[in-house]
Amino acid sequence: MATVCSCSLAMLEAGIPLKSPIAGIAMGLLLGEFPTEKPIILSDILGLEDALGTMDFKVAGNEDGVTTFQLDIKAEGLTIEMLQNALEQVSGSHVKKAIYYERSISCNQSTATGS
Repeated sequence: MATVCSCSLAMLEAGIPLKSPIAGIAMGLLLGEFPTEKPIILSDILGLEDALGTMDFKVAGNEDGVTTFQLDIKAEGLTIEMLQNALEQVSGSHVKKAIYYERSISCNQSTATGS
C-alpha cells in the first residue's frame, strides 16, 4: 500500500488537483491450529506476514470512505465475522493517514511560498 500512499503524496506535491488524498493499509489474518483459537488480525503487514497468513486484505480510501479494496484468501476457515473485524480495525487507519498527508502537503506548500 506504500504505492497508493506515495502516489497520492507525489500528486499533491506536484500540484495536481485532487478532491482529497488517498491512503492505504494492508491487513493480515492468522488463524490458529485449532478452531477454538481466536484469529489474529495484523495491521500494516510486510511481505513475510502476507505470504504466511490466512488472508491479506488491502484497503484504500479517504475521509469519505473506502475507494478500493482487495482480498486474498489463502486457506479455509475465514468467516464473515473475521472480515467484519478486519474492516473495523482498518476503518480509521487509512483515513488518519490521508488527513495527515493533506495537512503535511498544505504545511509544506505554505512554508515553501512563505505564506
